[in-house]
Amino acid sequence: MSEVLIDQADVPTIGSRDLGYKVGEAARMVGVSAATVRVWEREGLIATSRSSSGYRYFGDEDLVRLRRVAYLRRVEKLNTAGIRRVLAEEGHDRPTPRKRREVALGPRLRKMRQERGQTLEQAAAAVGLSASFLSELERDQSGASMATLHRLLSYYGTTFAALLQRPSGRVARLKRAGRGRSVRNHGVTVEQLADGQALMEPQIFTVEPGAGSEGSYSHEGEEFVYVLEGSFEVVLNDQERYLLRDGDSLYYPSGVLHSWRNPGRSVARLIWVNTPPTF
Repeated sequence: MSEVLIDQADVPTIGSRDLGYKVGEAARMVGVSAATVRVWEREGLIATSRSSSGYRYFGDEDLVRLRRVAYLRRVEKLNTAGIRRVLAEEGHDRPTPRKRREVALGPRLRKMRQERGQTLEQAAAAVGLSASFLSELERDQSGASMATLHRLLSYYGTTFAALLQRPSGRVARLKRAGRGRSVRNHGVTVEQLADGQALMEPQIFTVEPGAGSEGSYSHEGEEFVYVLEGSFEVVLNDQERYLLRDGDSLYYPSGVLHSWRNPGRSVARLIWVNTPPTF
């Protein structure tokens, strides 16, 4: 039996559409001109990848940084030195690429709404949100609880995992450590461990102390939770309370209302598997 060293589907290539957005696209999403983005790049405020033909590409995590730079420039009226100082204080002093591909939720949520032909007011009213809050969410200027995101995505007819999938739809057999696409929101990081049209939805959740779903939700299927480290609390039907610690696991039908949180003082990491992919 030959040893599988690497799955080529899991190796992103510079220049593939999956890798990110061209400078013009990124500029429009942030609300600045392409020329401004190029100036920020020259000033060292942002970094880009380039295709084999020399085109700039921005990943989802770059869009978050671009929006932050734009805010500091337009609203706070900071110059380049001031922006660098604030980014350094926030722990983002160097615009270096990250191994984990973080996904910006806002642009994807806006695209889903627009594809349904919905206005901000219509979509917000349908899921019990204000139009102003949904607008901020689509511009990555606000976060939302996992329960709220699940409600919004269900209304759009999709799942949280679909936001993290690569466009190719191909199932990659091998996933290298830290190479999964991920989302950070309200103290919770979700990393996707499988791409494509799989029957299972395996993810790694990293939950900060005190963070959680901030509400109950339910969906089709079954799910399995295994705690790698820390403590994790799951409540089923608003009455069954389970406190899990390192090495503990929980299996339950997704159709029951469930909520969860990290009640401890340290970060909790867990493997979470849904089947079918309905979360």
